[in-house]
Amino acid sequence: MKKLKTIDFIAILFLTFGITYLDFDNLTFEDNIKAYIQIIIGAIMMIYILYKRGQASKAENE
Repeated sequence: MKKLKTIDFIAILFLTFGITYLDFDNLTFEDNIKAYIQIIIGAIMMIYILYKRGQASKAENE
């Protein structure tokens, strides 16, 4: 099992709380700005994490 790093955990928290705070009855940006910002930050962090892991695995294979 891979070790869960702090940045991984924070990204998961941003995504989780962003989805939790969404008002699904009214999905306008103005009413859900906090939730959308959290989801965007979490998604950017996850993309960064996956990119870094891909680079690390390429370096190990060479």
